[in-house]
Formats: sequence, C-alpha cells, structure tokens
Amino acid sequence: MKKFLILFLMVFMTFSLSAYDLGEIEDGFQSFADETANALPLASNMGLNWNDAYSGNFPHFGIGLTAGAVFLPSKAFEKVYTLTGDASGMDAFPSVGIPLPIYSVDGRLGIPVLPMDVGFKFGALSPDTIPMDEISVGFKMVGFDVRWAVLEDKGLMPDLSVGVGYTWLSGDIIAPVDPQSFDLTGTGDLTELTLEDSDMFYKWSANIFDIKAQVSKKLLLLNISGGLGYSMGVSQAGGGITGATVKVDGQEITSAEMALIEAATGLSIDDSGLDIMSKVSGGSFRVFGGVGINLFILKLDVGLLYGLPSKTMGVTTNVRIQY
Repeated sequence: MKKFLILFLMVFMTFSLSAYDLGEIEDGFQSFADETANALPLASNMGLNWNDAYSGNFPHFGIGLTAGAVFLPSKAFEKVYTLTGDASGMDAFPSVGIPLPIYSVDGRLGIPVLPMDVGFKFGALSPDTIPMDEISVGFKMVGFDVRWAVLEDKGLMPDLSVGVGYTWLSGDIIAPVDPQSFDLTGTGDLTELTLEDSDMFYKWSANIFDIKAQVSKKLLLLNISGGLGYSMGVSQAGGGITGATVKVDGQEITSAEMALIEAATGLSIDDSGLDIMSKVSGGSFRVFGGVGINLFILKLDVGLLYGLPSKTMGVTTNVRIQY
C-alpha cells in the first residue's frame, strides 16, 4: 500500500514558483472533478463485492476484510500537473491510471424467512496511519446493500441475486509543494498572489446509489462469480493550494483584497489559501467477477471490477469468516 501512495503522490511534489493564471488552476481542478465524476462510483464498490452472489437467509452471516485499489484516470490530474511546464513525470504512472488504495471491514447477515441478505461496510484511513514524512492521505467510506436471491445454488443451478445499495465516500490527499504565485493583473490594481509554505490538495466526497445483479457457482473448493452493475454518484470534487502565509503584492492579504479577488474570479480565497470545488454528477456501468476458495467457514476471494465509460479498473482481495 505504501508503494501505491508514493506513486500517487509524486504528482504533487514538482511544482515550481511561477506566476500561473487563476483561471488555469481553476480549469485544472475542474478537470479533476469532471474526470473523477465517473470514477468515484467504481471506487465506492470496493467492499461487499464477495464472490458469493447470495450468502443465505438467517442465521447465515459473514464478516471479513476487503483490501484493494481503484485506478483513477491519469487524465484527471494532467491539467494541474502540466502547469509546471513539465509533464514528463506523468510517465511514472501506469496507463491504467493512478492507484488509490481502499480497504473496508464488511459483513453480511441473512434476513429471516425471506431469501435476502443485507450487507454493511466501513473503511477509514487516517492521515496518521501511514507515516510518509509531511504527506497526509485519508479516506472514509460507509455503505450498505440489500440482495434478493432469485436463484439458489442447488444442483446445476447457480446463485443469482439482484441488489440495491448506497455508499458515502470521501477522501483527500495533501502534499507539500514549492511556494506558488498567481497573476492577478486581471483583477484591477492587484498584481500577484503568493502562497508560501504551500500544500497542494485534492479532495472529494460522493453519495453513490447502486443497483447490481450477480451470479455465482460453487465448484468443489472454488466459488466463481460474475456480475453487472450501475452506480450513480452525486459528488463534490476539486482541490486547491493552502499556504501558511498568503500575500498580495508582497503584503499579507486583506479582507478587501479577498473580496476583490473572489468578485473578479469567482474563486474562494481566504488567508489560508484558495479552495476550488465543483459539484458534479456521474454514473458508471461496471462488470465484475472473481474467484474464491472455500475452506470450511474460511473464505478467500480475489476480484476485478471494470467501469464504463470511465475505463476505470479496480482490484480487490477479501478474507472472511462465513457461515
């Protein structure tokens, strides 16, 4: 996981001191929001994607740990990154995207009488969990789903279920960068905005609604599954630059200057930096599948998710106790 984070965060570490236009930085973070709008729904499906299409009604239950990564599209970061004038560092990232590690504790419980089960998941990564010098990484995820068994695994028949779910997902990544400056000549008498002791951050939050259908079949010790799903997300995504000292033309920024810049640019600026967030909505169809090993009540799974139209991929592993 640490290698994934180091690879992800390299994109933030090479900014140099040059006077960008505020419109350029706004376009860059808007591009991030637009490109991730269809990728965040796939990220929300990390967890509860067990290879059992149906785990049985009450008293059947299971609890375990899912870990993996979703690959966010590299294109989402290109506009901000290329403001340095050097995009060669993007070659360090794989063509499938930039890996974002996610884990969750997840469980399922059968519902009495009805052929249904309900699942819950929770994951959180505190910025202090993985020490990486001055870099902080965090996310929070909570969700649930309900599945109805259309068919149950008997004889030649597989398990077949349909389900609905909801997930709330948020995250942020903050890393130190060189001092930043922005051209303010278009705002009137002001010339330059400077942020010293700067941090670059990306952040997002999303409410994800999901429908899915899954089929699985037990073959001796193996459990093979596949499925289709659609997730719709209502998200807020973007980022910005913070600074311990925010100056305009060499002097600490004043309230009047904040108001003037916001009126001229529409950007949220205060004495701690600038924050550019956009509300975006996006949906993603996905195909998913995997294979599991059944060792009595111990289950081991590996799975793959692929989202359309975002062309985003996710990989997961799961270990659980299931009865």
